[in-house]
Amino acid sequence: MAINAPTVPGLKPGGPIEHRSWLTGPGSPYGVSEFLAAHGFSWVVDPHGSLHAASADTRVYLGYAPDDPNADTWTIAVTGTAREPGWKAVFDRNAPVELVLDLLAAMHNRTSR
Repeated sequence: MAINAPTVPGLKPGGPIEHRSWLTGPGSPYGVSEFLAAHGFSWVVDPHGSLHAASADTRVYLGYAPDDPNADTWTIAVTGTAREPGWKAVFDRNAPVELVLDLLAAMHNRTSR
């Protein structure tokens, strides 16, 4: 039985592949702090240099612990309700900050409706 490779419309074997920009590396956390300020989050920095932030309605939590070897670098948590359990997502120090910011924005927008 022969197996044929899938074809991609517009591409020819050996032809050029369009350039793509991939998110790699942690990036700068400053975009996240701008988001927090613009959306009414309150935050504190603990004695270890970790940031803890909560949305105005306290449903969304963001933790940023860049120097704590015993904690995930990024934590986003959403508190539950009587009908739905809460959850959290964690990211290590190599996760692109754009990914963290996109998830944080999506959770903030969903819980603030």
